[in-house]
Amino acid sequence: MVAAQGTAMIRSMSFLGSHPKAKTFIALPLENAIFSTPKKKKKNPIGTLKLSQQDNNLSVQAAQESKKFNSTLNQLCLEKNIHLALASLQDMGQNGILADPNNIVELMKLTADTKFLEAGDRIYEYLMKFSSDYSIAIFNKLIETYFKLGDNRRAGRVFEQMASKNLDSWNIMIMGFANNGQGELALRVLSQMEKEGIKPNEDTYLGPNKNKRFVKEKLISIEKRAPLDRSKAYEKLRSLSEEVKEAGYVPDTRYVLHDLEKEAKEKALLYHSERLAIAYGLISTNPGTTLRIIKNLRICGDCHNFIKILSSFEKREFIVRDNKRFHHFKDGKCSCRDFW
Repeated sequence: MVAAQGTAMIRSMSFLGSHPKAKTFIALPLENAIFSTPKKKKKNPIGTLKLSQQDNNLSVQAAQESKKFNSTLNQLCLEKNIHLALASLQDMGQNGILADPNNIVELMKLTADTKFLEAGDRIYEYLMKFSSDYSIAIFNKLIETYFKLGDNRRAGRVFEQMASKNLDSWNIMIMGFANNGQGELALRVLSQMEKEGIKPNEDTYLGPNKNKRFVKEKLISIEKRAPLDRSKAYEKLRSLSEEVKEAGYVPDTRYVLHDLEKEAKEKALLYHSERLAIAYGLISTNPGTTLRIIKNLRICGDCHNFIKILSSFEKREFIVRDNKRFHHFKDGKCSCRDFW
């Protein structure tokens, strides 16, 4: 007489609420069954020997299938055929085959390059199905992909559903929101990060190292475009200077190191590069458009005060990234709370 038994609880997912049947039980494949033959000792049961051979054959076959599917997926990504690559990923999911993490990353890069939001969702669905088989780094990359697609909501959804996060997860969220003009949300993430006792590192304000190239490419550097129409920009800046003074701005000439007369010092402050960049941005973009300025040096205290007051009557946000952090100026306030 031969008896067989074997059950186990389904493995937990890495995402909260990602599997509606996470508490059900499933029967394991036959290779986990225990066979016994009565009244026969010191001999290997025939059933066990046959099962072992069957197990080896199935393992070899599964490995071959995995290699075949992953090779196809890799080739399709290299060919930039995103539709067929997604179809291949779906087939892998239906057959219970894990995609190589490198292939997943390549597919996400292709998704961002083609701005194909639906592809991001298809990848998300696949990763949800096999969430416990992939590292935090893969889900960080998915968050980054959604931000590159301009979808803050989906990026935030992935972040919140992650059962485990690392410092890169938080940095990507902060940089993603800042890069998409959501300074308040970036600060909210930073605040939550501090509440959870996670210590920021040198990349927290500028984003992880792997994102720096993306930041340089995507953040609009108005400072570089300003020389295209200097005369109009200078004229606008002089006009802004008068408006800001009427709103309470007083030039702080301590930030001019040269030995000049007071009037000359005020003029030197007026033409600081970030102010000229803002002036050009105001005359070359639609009303309400967020202006993003990249500055290689630290913003001076007088320019900081100038832009803060300017934001109190200009109905738009000014985001200045200096060599220390992002400054989000809006409604007469700065995200740094005047401490930098």
